[in-house]
Amino acid sequence: ANGGGQVALSGEKYGVRRLTPLECERLQGLPDRHTLIPHRGKPAADGPRYKALGNSFAVPVVSWIGEQIMSAEHNP
Repeated sequence: ANGGGQVALSGEKYGVRRLTPLECERLQGLPDRHTLIPHRGKPAADGPRYKALGNSFAVPVVSWIGEQIMSAEHNP
């Protein structure tokens, strides 16, 4: 009960590790480095990448929903 800031494991304290943009891309079902696009001649910063990933839909979920709709239309 330490407010969630740190989690004790085996008597040791560890900080919370954030997911990397690459890990977020994989969770969303996107190709690796999909959001690593150049901006003003440099690779995109992590902040805009996180924002783009947070505003997107998980590709596997959208695909599954589409398959369910197609199945329902063909099997009334």
